[in-house]
Amino acid sequence: MNPTHRYAFNLPWRGAIVGAICWASLSFFAAHLARDLAGIIFIGLMALIALFAALSVFMMIRRLVFPRVLELTEAAVLFPRGFPRTRITRILYEEIIFLRDSALGSNVSFCMETSRGTFEIGSIRLPDIKSYDAVKNYIYSRASYKTPGNDEQAKIWAAFPEPFREPADWARYRTHLITSKPFLPRFCKVLWFSARCMGFFLLPWLLLYLFQLPTTSLCEFLGVCIPVTFFFTVLYWANLTNPTRCSEITVLPNGIKQLSGKQTCNWSYRDFSGWCVVERIFEGRVLYILLLKRPTLKRPAYVVAFALPDISTRDRFVQILQVKKIPQLPDLNPPWESTL
Repeated sequence: MNPTHRYAFNLPWRGAIVGAICWASLSFFAAHLARDLAGIIFIGLMALIALFAALSVFMMIRRLVFPRVLELTEAAVLFPRGFPRTRITRILYEEIIFLRDSALGSNVSFCMETSRGTFEIGSIRLPDIKSYDAVKNYIYSRASYKTPGNDEQAKIWAAFPEPFREPADWARYRTHLITSKPFLPRFCKVLWFSARCMGFFLLPWLLLYLFQLPTTSLCEFLGVCIPVTFFFTVLYWANLTNPTRCSEITVLPNGIKQLSGKQTCNWSYRDFSGWCVVERIFEGRVLYILLLKRPTLKRPAYVVAFALPDISTRDRFVQILQVKKIPQLPDLNPPWESTL
């Protein structure tokens, strides 16, 4: 490997020192609180003191003794991450769905968006700005998220020059499927959620009461628990009644980028094991729903669903999936229909 493709990738010394001081300050504050206490609360504060002190010392030791290295190979980026133990994540250039730049003050950075998450490389972690520019230019040149393999594929992706938005009927259709079900089972489900919420919030008060530790009266505690439980129950009901909303879809050579509100999901073509397009009629209009099967190791396969705005978009999407050699599964059904 070319030695110029290995770069120190550490938290700056000033950041490590500030972090160690913060942990040490929390340790001293917990010690101050524990001076006049006894019993189980004293034991808990002593455990926090030991934890904060250990984190403060470890933060300096790791920066001094265990430096991190960012490696750029011909096929992948070896990205160091994790705390307290460093793990190396291998990011293939083919996995990079999108690259974007960002800046915060004098610190510039760029993010590699993949189906496994977003990985940020900032100038503050590299030795100097020249190293940052070298890393950025190398990854941008190796990643093929904007450059399909040949002219034939380039023509296909040229059909999606801009992101498209799912039709407005899509959200109303999913809401209609929920509200058309009997009301009583849905209401019982919400009541069960509310009961679990109330039990979760009451648990600390019960523990304090059983250990005969100072606490508020039950009426005062319920005065706080009931409004909080009601708030989370309303959120749960709203999410249950409106299971989806229209999102913005961007089709890229290495994957699909889905933007829903402020939440972003990245899907790599490599993660899908099959696809199917189903048609459903709602309010006199045909909805073209693309189903993508994503297998998982421990759970049943997960099905991703996109609503396509028209038949032209459907045909272009199908062409891309065929180019990526993802098999068609005619028997694949929408997951929400199996629960109706």
